Amino acid sequence: MQPEDILWRVIDRLQESKEILDEIIGGLHPVKEKEIMDALIEVERLTQTQIQICRRVQRRLERGR
Repeated sequence: MQPEDILWRVIDRLQESKEILDEIIGGLHPVKEKEIMDALIEVERLTQTQIQICRRVQRRLERGR
């Protein structure tokens, strides 16, 4: 398996996790479940950061060819 394939799979899984988090966050009550909502929003942000890092690595690998 090539590094590009691994990154693609990681990004795909992270995107899937992000979509699940977005769906869950959208279903929470903003006042009653604020603490859990805030925690999940932070996890969503961290997931987005991971996606961005992987995409940067993908671009570097593409330029290195």
